[in-house]
Amino acid sequence: MKDLTMANFLNSEKLDLSFDNLTLLSNERIEAYKNLKTIGIPSKRNERWKYTDLKNDIRNINFSLCETSIDIKNSSEKIEINEIDYFTNNKDNYLKPIKYLNDEGVIYLNLSYSNLFRVITIKETPKKPIFVTLETFGKGMTFPRFVFNILPNINVEIHFLIRGGDGFVNQLIEFNIDRNSTVNIFRVNESSSIHSETFMAYLKANSNLFLNNLSLPKNKSRFQAFNSFEEDFSSSSFKSVSIPFKGCKDDFLVYNNHLSSSCSSNVGMRSILNKGVECSFQALIDIENKIKNSKAEQDCKAILLDEKSSMNAKPEMKIFNNDVVCKHGTTIGSLNKDQIFYLNSRGLSKLKAEKILLQGIISEYISDTSPLFNFLPESYK
Repeated sequence: MKDLTMANFLNSEKLDLSFDNLTLLSNERIEAYKNLKTIGIPSKRNERWKYTDLKNDIRNINFSLCETSIDIKNSSEKIEINEIDYFTNNKDNYLKPIKYLNDEGVIYLNLSYSNLFRVITIKETPKKPIFVTLETFGKGMTFPRFVFNILPNINVEIHFLIRGGDGFVNQLIEFNIDRNSTVNIFRVNESSSIHSETFMAYLKANSNLFLNNLSLPKNKSRFQAFNSFEEDFSSSSFKSVSIPFKGCKDDFLVYNNHLSSSCSSNVGMRSILNKGVECSFQALIDIENKIKNSKAEQDCKAILLDEKSSMNAKPEMKIFNNDVVCKHGTTIGSLNKDQIFYLNSRGLSKLKAEKILLQGIISEYISDTSPLFNFLPESYK
């Protein structure tokens, strides 16, 4: 296995085949790699990546595989799990993401070097949630890819836990949600690697996608989601709470593409930012002229607990007709001094008053009955 820096790797004349099993799907990988060399690793010159310079962040990470563990727990026989054999038997699906998004470097990077595959097909509604844990160890890189195929009339709950590592994780995940199905996702990010995750969902008629995210990065983290509403009456709701560790960074982007009528999307973020922390929220609603009766909402609220913390917010709406109901709002600031004074007057210390106010903000998205609640830092429970 070669030990190249990312800079040297990008100067290669052809696809590097140093990783095991990369000869499988070689034609598809080479096609992706050619585009990767043209587009490159994202930097702040890319509008979607204006708050994260990934190219510079991973420059000194060795281009070698780090140890990666994927654990999937389920108790249903109606769930089928495949690995790379799924794509060798369905080669057209390997490059499916670039049919929807053909200008995203991290997608081409994953398609060039994917080394871990999990394709989960859900045929009937499972009685219990599915638990997926991705954990990395040591330095180096890993390129996991997940595909969830949700058949019609399914109601499923899926839990993701991401943790560990000192290198770079470039994760690609896809959800094919068929008609009349509902997917509830609870995601926790505790990664100590530089973590880049691209989430893509394709929604058919009357399908629903709900994601509740708790982001506790211990390094630099980027989560970007691209939801395509392919048929009428589909919907999505993405709600995220971000509490990065001191000196860390969290970048959150959601792009909702309303390709069909009578669809709805909702994106929201709550950020608690301590010293040296930087957080970003980008949300884009795209509604074409012929698409009717769309509903969309964007909402961001950030609390700066230190003068050396920062929040970037960029809500966007690309709307070409009047048959829509859309709104957005952003609030960035410190805790309300009047509220703290009121709680002090009722006998609470300043620290206790601040904790109560922060708990109130977090509870808008994570209640004490949520599966995410136990992952919150003790100071916010």
